[in-house]
Amino acid sequence: MDHPPRTMQTPTMRSAYSGSGLLTPKPKAHQFVVKSFNTPTKCNQCTSLMVGLIRQGCTCEVCGFSCHVTCADKAPAVCPIPPDQTKGPLGIDPQKGIGTAYEGHVRVPKPAGVKKGWQRAIAVVCDFKLFLYDLAEGKASQPSVVVSQVIDMRDEEFSVSSVLASDVIHANRKDIPCIFRITASQLSAASNKCSVLILADSENEKNKWVGVLNELHRILKKNKLKDRSVYVPKEAYDSTLPLIKTTQSASIIDHERIALGNEEGLFVVHVTKDEIIRVGDNKKVHQIELIPSEQLMAVISGRNRHVRLFPMSALDGRETDFYKLVETKGCQTIVSGQVRQGALTCLCVAMKRQVICYELNQSKSRHKKIKEIQVPGNVQWMAMYSERLCVGYQSGFMKYSLHGEGNPISLLHHDDHTLSFITHQGMDTICAVEISNKEYLLCFSSIGVYVDCQGRRSRQQELMWPALPISCCYNAPYLSVYSENAVDVFDINTMEWIQTVPLKKVRPLNTDGSLNILGLETIRLIYFKNKMAEGDELVVPETSDDSRKQMVRNINNKRRYSFRVPEEERIQQRREMLRDPEMRNKLISNPTNFNHIVHMGPGDGIQILKDLPVNLRPQENRTMFSGSVSIPSITKSRAEPGRSMSASSGLGSRSTAQNGSALRRECSGGSYGAKRQPIASPSDGSLSSGGMDGGDAPISQFEREDSDSPRHSTASNSSNLSSPPSPASPHKTKSLSLGSTDHVGWET
Repeated sequence: MDHPPRTMQTPTMRSAYSGSGLLTPKPKAHQFVVKSFNTPTKCNQCTSLMVGLIRQGCTCEVCGFSCHVTCADKAPAVCPIPPDQTKGPLGIDPQKGIGTAYEGHVRVPKPAGVKKGWQRAIAVVCDFKLFLYDLAEGKASQPSVVVSQVIDMRDEEFSVSSVLASDVIHANRKDIPCIFRITASQLSAASNKCSVLILADSENEKNKWVGVLNELHRILKKNKLKDRSVYVPKEAYDSTLPLIKTTQSASIIDHERIALGNEEGLFVVHVTKDEIIRVGDNKKVHQIELIPSEQLMAVISGRNRHVRLFPMSALDGRETDFYKLVETKGCQTIVSGQVRQGALTCLCVAMKRQVICYELNQSKSRHKKIKEIQVPGNVQWMAMYSERLCVGYQSGFMKYSLHGEGNPISLLHHDDHTLSFITHQGMDTICAVEISNKEYLLCFSSIGVYVDCQGRRSRQQELMWPALPISCCYNAPYLSVYSENAVDVFDINTMEWIQTVPLKKVRPLNTDGSLNILGLETIRLIYFKNKMAEGDELVVPETSDDSRKQMVRNINNKRRYSFRVPEEERIQQRREMLRDPEMRNKLISNPTNFNHIVHMGPGDGIQILKDLPVNLRPQENRTMFSGSVSIPSITKSRAEPGRSMSASSGLGSRSTAQNGSALRRECSGGSYGAKRQPIASPSDGSLSSGGMDGGDAPISQFEREDSDSPRHSTASNSSNLSSPPSPASPHKTKSLSLGSTDHVGWET
């Protein structure tokens, strides 16, 4: 860990030094220059880490004094600094929470867990946060400036403790006294807490870490430093829904509905009714853009990534036409917005270096091409601000007028040499934010800079990323920066880093970052609830407990999803089911009522199942299909004896026969219906029996059944078996011998 020389000058010391004799030269001012540090470095003035990927601070070219850009004005005026004042004690300002309290070499579990061993790391307790930096093996290795993990001590669940042997069963026995655990709240598959194990060099060193962290946490609670967190992550919907696994994009339609675009197409999920509607016949939806002003929805879909327009009425399951924009093959991103004081709505489509602008109207095709824009580089990001199109490409942003012939404006002025490093280093653009009509925040892959409307630097301080950003989302005034291991939230007005959401492998699904996909072992749809906003943008279904960050639902709380499909598609599905006997067999469920199975005699007993005939009524052959398709969710729970899942469809239904009623199947026009038929009372020595599952029998077999009389099996409480039916019976009786309650086999 680099720790450049540091001074703790006081006004008295500075005065004594400057007036200590005639031979003492007049103090010189520091010659500060902005510098990029390759390893984690602390500020000599405030002792806090200078977080960032590049240009983290400034260094005096004469004496080497290093500090934050904002601390340069507070630095000692003496240059060079006397050798006896170059280093000072570490510590944290308890009121502001600024400073470094402790640091050292530790080991953390490898990604595969403690069983695979430990890897080296640098741990720094700074600004009431614990920073962990990965460190390669070898004495000469240095840590990278990329933060691997950040744990905020302001977390409500934060705690530090030693471990027992039972807590780390895979750890080496001699290491256990040196291991301590830090716990914080997090969304995880097992609980609402996340624990990080840390192995210190010795037991004495471990005790120091535990003591320092607990004392700092006590000071933090005593001074009641404000919790600045903005977002509370919640699971937006049950992760058992298969559609979530391949989700590419999403959008919140209203408080109860979200649109999901995935590998299979476009779907609308009603989160409170558990109703799912498929919209159109899209394949692989890459992006969704809602356009409420025109009651339209634009999507990028298909292998060729064309843009299609759908009326908002299609989200209710109505059959509507869509409008394909033929010229948009290979579209990368889309954005919509209003111009001319809301009189005109534009849709902009980016394809490599070209942007095509369409006017959305009420014509038959709902769109009209109005402009083509050529961009200096491949479009990496696009948005509309103040009726202008803002486009990001490598090392630059441009503003374009969508109505009129105004010249494009670069948001990086070529005369501002303080911004020339962006062009020289060839940084990718992530996003731009319009703070006001006079100021913008430009976010690049390594840094964020503030400029005015002409592209000149407006603030000396720059925005620093703790880790390599993957994407950025903006929900005024908060900027969310997504990296591999976390989501860091910044207030763009005050430039403060106010929250770290410790979610690994999470990426946004919409532009403001309210919907996200969590790509862990169980892929989950995450909603970031904004605590500062009035009301919820989305009504999140209740989870298994009252924890605000709990992601695990009760395993017994299985959801049933109802898929609404168009009438024509439903009829076509039925026709295909009728043609394929195997498909038909899968749709007809197993028996659900076993009142017809009786125990016969002592010992293990013998259970006898006799099926009933299936009757054919010719007059019902003309019966048409009717009803809607309801598909229950598929559960992996083991089926209990005598119980099975059932699916209802227009193809077939089943009813139970109990206490003197029998189950009778009817074949009518290729569909099976179940009706109750009274039979003889059990008091007469007869027992009602259930019908067989006719799924494996061809339809022609049922057509040969022409008797209306139900079949019976005679049962008694004696140890003798019931006598077989007479060979002269007009029907063959199939019997079932149950050797156990776990499986059923038919004997013909």
